[in-house]
Amino acid sequence: MSAPFDNRPGTGAPVTASGSSAIAAGRDITQAQSGAGSFALNIEKADLVFPEACPSAESVDCPPVLTNPHTRAALFVGRHDEINLLDGASATPGQALAHVLHGLGGIGKSTLAARWAAEHSKSHAPVWWITASSRAAIEDGLADLATALQPSLRKLLLPEQLGEWGRQWLATHTGWLLVLDNVLNPADVEPLLSRANTGRFLITSRLSTGWRGIAEPVPLGVLSREEAVDLFTRIRGEDPDAGELCEELGHLPLAVAQAAAYCHEADCSAREYLGDLAAHPVSMYAETEEGGDHERTIARIWHVTLDRLAQEPLTVRVLLILAWYASEGIPRTLLAPLGDPPTVRRALRRLAAHSMITLSGDTVTVHRLVQAVSRVEDDSDRHRMPEMIVDARTTAMSTLARALPADDSEGPSTWPVMRALLPHVEALAGHAPPQTDTPEMARLLTRTGGYMLGANPGLASRAMALLQRAEADCVRMYGHESPETIRVRVKLASATRMLFDVGKARPVAEQVLADCLRILGTDHEVTISAQMNALKAAGLAGDRERALELAEEAHACCVRVLGDEAPRTFEARASVAMVVAETGDLARAKSMIDALLADCVRVLGEEHPETLSVRSIAAAFVRQAVFPTGPMDAMAKVVAAAESGADLVTALREVVEQLRSMEPVETARATEGDVAAAERHLETCLRVLDDGHADTLAARMVLFQTYAATGDERYTERAVRLFTETFMALGEDHPMTGMVLGLFQALYTLSEEMSEGSGPVRAEDTD
Repeated sequence: MSAPFDNRPGTGAPVTASGSSAIAAGRDITQAQSGAGSFALNIEKADLVFPEACPSAESVDCPPVLTNPHTRAALFVGRHDEINLLDGASATPGQALAHVLHGLGGIGKSTLAARWAAEHSKSHAPVWWITASSRAAIEDGLADLATALQPSLRKLLLPEQLGEWGRQWLATHTGWLLVLDNVLNPADVEPLLSRANTGRFLITSRLSTGWRGIAEPVPLGVLSREEAVDLFTRIRGEDPDAGELCEELGHLPLAVAQAAAYCHEADCSAREYLGDLAAHPVSMYAETEEGGDHERTIARIWHVTLDRLAQEPLTVRVLLILAWYASEGIPRTLLAPLGDPPTVRRALRRLAAHSMITLSGDTVTVHRLVQAVSRVEDDSDRHRMPEMIVDARTTAMSTLARALPADDSEGPSTWPVMRALLPHVEALAGHAPPQTDTPEMARLLTRTGGYMLGANPGLASRAMALLQRAEADCVRMYGHESPETIRVRVKLASATRMLFDVGKARPVAEQVLADCLRILGTDHEVTISAQMNALKAAGLAGDRERALELAEEAHACCVRVLGDEAPRTFEARASVAMVVAETGDLARAKSMIDALLADCVRVLGEEHPETLSVRSIAAAFVRQAVFPTGPMDAMAKVVAAAESGADLVTALREVVEQLRSMEPVETARATEGDVAAAERHLETCLRVLDDGHADTLAARMVLFQTYAATGDERYTERAVRLFTETFMALGEDHPMTGMVLGLFQALYTLSEEMSEGSGPVRAEDTD
């Protein structure tokens, strides 16, 4: 072919080329290409370059070993499941195999990609790493690949032409592995992947969405405790507190590695690091090892993500609010007051897409370290300015308070909601300084503490902590004798009694009752609660006369204020019957309970909590099984023996001896029908009430004694199983665990002793 190449004015004589492989260039032309693939450069003069200096991509073979290794592969632990998944994957014919490792910043995506690529460098050629945070970065990486495959291209082609040559090479060869690290937008890599019908892509990204039809997602979670400690130990060495530190860091690989490097360089312990982290969080979250990449600190990598999300301010605000709750099971409904559903949903979707949160049904999960960073004020971070943190904390309090059940009764109907809110209330109380509490927070603490006491006595110590803070809040906000303060003090008195602090419980209960009578009056609902607690405290102290006086006063007050058939009135009636039994009049007490049970069933139904409670009491009168009934001084000895670890059998035997002098209540041995009824009762309590509820515990003990009262070895295995289940339900830290398990054992021993004796089995004998 022959044609003028440049005929523009001022360029001098036209330059022509002839021949099928010829090229020509004028002095202003820097690059030219012929149809056959020959290239030339012209800088003031034309130089011919032979075709083999710039061969077609299809004709170039990869050298035996070609890789640009990534340094993060050195420290690596765990990830067995993910590695097995990558190892076992197979490609669809006509398509390149593509996986995307996605997860939170610092979760170890790049580390896993580097390790997997290094281990497969012999089976893939080339193994090439491209930082793919933008289309321009991808172009640069492809250009580098092209010049690595054919070095002469660097002087011949423009960068974009080098990138295109690299794409052509990938499209016409197989056996290669391309790592595309830190992809911010799936659309940036989709054109590259769509042109490749062989080979393999391994992508890392914080984005969990947008990969449909592009790459197979491989989500990455945090390390296990053992793996995190292993990582720390490899860097720092053995440390007895490494597990606790890793737990505090949420087992996030980057955080663990940076903490270990810091401890190594500073020659400090994990315990010292924990102290610094608590005292100086802003500094510690920004630390990295000397000479390390300061752009890869915990605070910095999430700052970059928030920069991308900050186009919609609600997205960042939602994350800052979520930081004050427990890390898992956050109800999405808590965020409803922040905006209309589509707007709030979009904020959550964006956070989830960037791996800052995880959505699961109606709940949200946030990594605890993301939360920790998001709670810390930092004037240098526009996403964590002091006013933003204060707003988030205050909003977290108000949204939780709004989620409280409208029903103030604190009965079982409210428990499902309260159970879901409990971990978030406790987390918020742990994170927010008491001086920042609002009226909403005080109400939240009071309601939650009351729920804990009612649902499960085993939560009494935790409830005490919340209620003590609520009392201080109410005193500060409303005064020492405000109704709000008195209400909290009544609950605190109940918590003291539930913790079996016998010496303190009674004077506290009496003082609170006196305050209620003076400030609120006789017929106030809070006064009724104070009376009920005071009578139980008097009972624990062995003062049956005072207990009976208070029980009758509480019942009379309930009748006046609530009526004859209110649940609390029935509860007061049950208290009267129990105290009557404790004074020794078992026949009268049993008659009172039988009548009360009939009224509860008629008015409240078979499965109302008060009906279940009364049914347990009625069964106890038949089998004498919940606790040894009888004179309160003997009962006090039983409680004291249980608390001190003394011989419970001896204490119970004393109760039995006192019962022998009372009016006998004859009863037959337990039948199979009695066993079936007791088992059904426990099943109902487990279904309706909390597993640790006092009435569920009573039902367990009724069933246990019923098994023993049969005198039949067939029920021994069931009794042992029930014993174990009760221990598991209570837990080692429950304030009643030691006493209840001791009572189980002692009651069973006494039952065996009684069954070995002669004559009819009386109720007081089976006690």
